[in-house]
Amino acid sequence: MVSGMMAEEVAQPTETHVIDNNEPIRMVECNEGKSKDESIVGMVFDTPDDAYTFYNDYAFLHGFGIRRDSTFKHKSTKEPYRKIYVCDKEGFKRLDDNASSGIEKKRRREVRLGCKAELRISKNKDGKWFVDTFNNTHNHDMSMIPTKVMKHRSHNKFHRSMECKSLMVKLGQSGLKPCEVRKAINGMKTSAAVADVTSKQCADVLSEQQKQYRGKEFYGLIKHFQDKALLDHEQYFSVDLCDDGCPKNIFWADGRSRDAYTKFSDVVVFDVTYMTNKFKMPFAPSVGVNHHGQSILFGGALLENEKEETFEWLFEQFLKCMFGKCPKAIITD
Repeated sequence: MVSGMMAEEVAQPTETHVIDNNEPIRMVECNEGKSKDESIVGMVFDTPDDAYTFYNDYAFLHGFGIRRDSTFKHKSTKEPYRKIYVCDKEGFKRLDDNASSGIEKKRRREVRLGCKAELRISKNKDGKWFVDTFNNTHNHDMSMIPTKVMKHRSHNKFHRSMECKSLMVKLGQSGLKPCEVRKAINGMKTSAAVADVTSKQCADVLSEQQKQYRGKEFYGLIKHFQDKALLDHEQYFSVDLCDDGCPKNIFWADGRSRDAYTKFSDVVVFDVTYMTNKFKMPFAPSVGVNHHGQSILFGGALLENEKEETFEWLFEQFLKCMFGKCPKAIITD
């Protein structure tokens, strides 16, 4: 294993190729005139991440940045057998999907110059990864000044540091938006060698933190309903889970609300205009009217979003809770 600085940055979605298992692995050689380093070609790594780390360290010392490009997979097993890492100035700006329009997609600045520098690794029979192609010919100037080379995405690790993430979370909890968090953090930096954080980086950190915190709060809420069920045997609650097992929607109704619905189910008022402040989740109460003209609560829900599939889940749970009895009319916002 080759050790070095860890970096995890993808400037653009990677391209994946699938082939048949019987297709031989073609060794791509450098064309005449391209720079080759025999000490790098043939190097062996335990994992693709080790190869990426090595190439990123090499790039840092030589004044350029890198990114992941293509992954080739066997058609039947879907197992990767080749990966390509390229200079971050590889390729060119892409035009709009409608090429005839001649309109370029909006991008911050021109960074792609068609550089051909790359490192290709292939998987051998032992499960190791070896360098089969290394092209070190660049068509642009190198960033040999440390403050400049740190601007490359693959070398910019400040936004991934615990110090920066902690600061992002604290500012986000104070009510600042990602763009405001970005301005605050960049304004507090004391070193020009540290690259600026972006609004997207701030948004990603805040989103992940909110998801983790929301999960803890949800489990506390579930525990509350479980304890309450020991006293109210007619209580009903249901939780909708994400693919990773984290709660995303929850519906509940106590025994008193369920009993009231059996008597006053003619009209149900369903409203999602309420929004919880901390988690930005729609709160959806189901309300009816009794024979005295007073509002009565039939049930409540916290929802991840207001998409169609979310409401389908909610109404399914409502009918299960209310013994399959449909209201005669539903009034919504």
